[in-house]
Amino acid sequence: MSDTPLPDRVRDRAEILGLFTAYAFGLDRRDFARVGSVFTDDADVQNAFDDYLPEGRKFSGVTVGGDAVADGARRLFAALDATQHLLGAQSVEFTDTGAHASTQIVAHHHRGSDYYHTGGTYEDDLVRTSDGWRISRRTLRIHWTTGSPEVFLAP
Repeated sequence: MSDTPLPDRVRDRAEILGLFTAYAFGLDRRDFARVGSVFTDDADVQNAFDDYLPEGRKFSGVTVGGDAVADGARRLFAALDATQHLLGAQSVEFTDTGAHASTQIVAHHHRGSDYYHTGGTYEDDLVRTSDGWRISRRTLRIHWTTGSPEVFLAP
């Protein structure tokens, strides 16, 4: 663990948690530039569903780079009327090379009266860049779903 003084760590933690908030609001407000801005240019972002969830075959995969993450979200959310991404319990641990964070999430996706809700955890590795903290690696682990993933498919 790094020997950075506590006041700096408090500031770092606040900046890191602010990234996660920016990402959630970016998705829900369809501000995809904001979505992409929380990642490094070469960030590795993976969606992984627990094995018992059959829709995981449709939505699992790896994307590289903040711009690609933003473009993927833009395409995926095009068929939706509304979303809300809620952030729950969060932990941040500092390492010699950056930080690791875990964040519980619940995501609501709606099209008309149909919905698809998911619950899971973001596991993030972060690095400090010249623009501040950025996510260099994210794994979204989906643990449960309710509703129909078909809401993502245009009618």
